[in-house]
Amino acid sequence: MATYNNTALHTDDVAQLGYVALNNYLKNKPIDQVAQERPLLKSLMAKKKPWGGGQQYIVEQVRTGYGSNMMWFGDTAGKNTTDAVTYNTRDTVRQVKYSWASAHDGFQFTEDFLLGNGIIVTDSAPRNSSSANLVQLTNVFNESMDVLRLGFEEILDMSLHLSGAVDPGGGADSANKRINGLDSIIKIKGTADVVGGLTKTAHTGSNYWNNHWDDGSGVNDGGAAGTGVTQANLIKNMETLWRKCQTNGGSPDIIIAGTTFVDKFRAACLDTSNNGMSRYMVQPTQQSTMPWNMDPSVEIKNGGTFTGLEFMGIPILWDPSFSKCDTQDSGATYAWERRCYFLNSKHLTLRPIEGNDMIARKPPREHNKYAYYWGLTWRGSLTSNRLNAHAVLWCTA
Repeated sequence: MATYNNTALHTDDVAQLGYVALNNYLKNKPIDQVAQERPLLKSLMAKKKPWGGGQQYIVEQVRTGYGSNMMWFGDTAGKNTTDAVTYNTRDTVRQVKYSWASAHDGFQFTEDFLLGNGIIVTDSAPRNSSSANLVQLTNVFNESMDVLRLGFEEILDMSLHLSGAVDPGGGADSANKRINGLDSIIKIKGTADVVGGLTKTAHTGSNYWNNHWDDGSGVNDGGAAGTGVTQANLIKNMETLWRKCQTNGGSPDIIIAGTTFVDKFRAACLDTSNNGMSRYMVQPTQQSTMPWNMDPSVEIKNGGTFTGLEFMGIPILWDPSFSKCDTQDSGATYAWERRCYFLNSKHLTLRPIEGNDMIARKPPREHNKYAYYWGLTWRGSLTSNRLNAHAVLWCTA
C-alpha cells in the first residue's frame, strides 16, 4: 500500500483547499483596501453602494427639476376675499439605466507544478487533508494570490477611467462587454452622447443631463476642440467650473489630475502676476511647523498621490493611471495627462451587484487536463444620477 507524507493531497481536496486559501487571502487583503497610487479606484471603493441583483440594469433616479407651483396669495384689500391658489402634477423624475458588466481573472496550477513545489496530488490520498496541507498549499498560493489581486485592481482601475470602447489591458475581451468608465460618463464636448439611456444635451435653459467642461474654447462650448486652458486662465476657469458644479448638487469632493495639469496648476499658484500664490498655495504638512510647504514629495493625507496642492479646500490628487490611459487611449482627442476632474461622490457611484463583489471561484477540473483552477469575479457598473455635478478641464501642454 502506498504511503504519503503530510503534503499529499487528494485530487478532490486541492480545489477546496485552494478556494479556502484564496478566501482567507481576500478576507485579510481585500481589494477594497486599494493602494494609494490609484486615487480614483480608492475613492470609488470607499463609497461603493451594492445593487440588488436579478435585474438587467442598475437604475438611478434623476431629478430633472422641482416643478414648483409656489405663489404668493392673500386677501383682496378692503374685501373679505382671498386669491385662489393652484395645484399641479409633478413630473420631476427620470430613470437612467446602466448595464452592468462582469469581470474575471484567474490562475491555474498543474499537478506537475504542484509536484515541483513538494505537493503530491493523487486520487488515493486520504480525504479531508490536514491543516498542514492547507499551510503548504497556501505557501505555494501566496505569489499567485498577490498578483491576482494586484492585477485585478490594476485593470479595474483602468476600466473605471476609460470608456468601454478602449481596451484597458489584461486578457482578451469584447468592447461591448466592458464597464463604461469615467470617459464614457464625464466628457469634454459630450453633447449627444448617451449615458444611462438618456441623451446628453447642450448647456442651455434647464439642462440637467450633462457634465461641465473647458478645453480652452470656452466653458461648456460645444464647438470645435480647443487647444487647452492656458496657465494665465487656469485658476479663473477652474473657479467658473467649480461654481457650476456647486449650483447642481453641491461642491465636488474629489479632484484628480494628470502630471501636466498638476505642474501647470502649481505654476499658476506661483505666478504672482496672476494672484495665484495668495489664494491657492498648499496645505501645511503634518511633519513641518512651517505654515506652508510646496514640496510634493512630502506625503500628506493621501500618500504618494498627494501633490501638496489643493483647490477650494480639496486636495488635488495626482493620478498615475492617466499616463497609462494615454498609452491605452492613444487616439484620444484630449490627452489624459492634461486633464483635471472635479467629481462629486454623492453623484458618482461604483455599484457592485449584491453578492458579486470580488468573489473567489473554484471552477471544476477539466476531465482531460491534470490542472486546477481558481478565479476572482466582480459584477457591477459605474453610475451617476446627476451629471451636472461634475466637470473636466483640459490645459495646454
